[in-house]
Amino acid sequence: MYSISTRLKTSLQLGIVSCLLFISPTTIASHHFESMLAQQNPQFDLTDLFVFESEKAGYTSFMIDINPTTSNDGKALFAENGVYNIHIAKDRQLQNGGLTITAYVKGDALIFGIVDDANPAVGSKGKQIGSATIGQTVTFKDGIRVWSGAARDPFVGNSAGIIAFREKLAQGKLDLSSFKEGVDLFASLHSSIIVVEVPNSMLPKQMYVYASSAMYLVDKWVQVNRLANPLMTHLFMANNPMEIAEHVGHRPDMDLNRSYAVSAMVLRAITLDKQQPDPVKYADQVAAQLLPDMIPYQAGTKAIYSFEVINGRKPSDDAMDAVLSLFMGRKVTDNANTFDRHPKKFPYVVPVN
Repeated sequence: MYSISTRLKTSLQLGIVSCLLFISPTTIASHHFESMLAQQNPQFDLTDLFVFESEKAGYTSFMIDINPTTSNDGKALFAENGVYNIHIAKDRQLQNGGLTITAYVKGDALIFGIVDDANPAVGSKGKQIGSATIGQTVTFKDGIRVWSGAARDPFVGNSAGIIAFREKLAQGKLDLSSFKEGVDLFASLHSSIIVVEVPNSMLPKQMYVYASSAMYLVDKWVQVNRLANPLMTHLFMANNPMEIAEHVGHRPDMDLNRSYAVSAMVLRAITLDKQQPDPVKYADQVAAQLLPDMIPYQAGTKAIYSFEVINGRKPSDDAMDAVLSLFMGRKVTDNANTFDRHPKKFPYVVPVN
């Protein structure tokens, strides 16, 4: 539920980013600056993942948001010494195959590839399927359509509210009043975004999706970040920076090792809330639902990411409300509702020119 996903106006934005770079990753809401590598290389810092039905029947769209330091000058900030990945698995255990869509920068274009594996080696680029100049929409011969560029960050969320909520929780206090103001930090921020639309005929009917980024560092490939569910690390794992580092540095097949961390955070909140009849059972259910950390989606169906149902995730889904509600075991809202930057037409974002 994994995510901080946007930027302020240029001057204010630069100040925020400068501050974030010197703050512990666990003090930031959403998926931002979770590892030292991400802090040092924001071009590989993944902030959000979406998977949803395309405007075109028979297709599924995947979107990854990247780089919290993207400004409002219209320039996407990707990096050439790495690769961005959308992993599409057939099962939660990553044992029955799938595929990975890869993208890497070459000049002013992104080179796209496919690997016939949902959990390939770090740095894998697969078989090249086409290239597309950043900022332009291109359709490849296999029907895959792509777009990349700078855009208004689609994530909507009350960042200040969740940080204050978590600080109180760490003190053994449950206080939801921090969400009353409902300020959406991300309303004026920007992301570097990759959108890939894939024919359903190429996809598993039931899929489990996550994203990762990697860079070539000195003499080897290193995974910089990994995400799926929004706010996974900055809320569900906020009690343990070491768990967060382990999470973003590995793949979902290692996630069950961190079930206790997720369960413990939920248990703390609902025990203080005193509304769940069996807090331990509920906390364990949440951990089992979210881990391994992948977003489930059934091709050809309506995507929805909510407290009641997680089946894909649209950019317009109120993911922070969904996550907070799942965390508390009852309906909770962050009161941030500026859903004014979510077009229904490809590429489903508002580009910055």
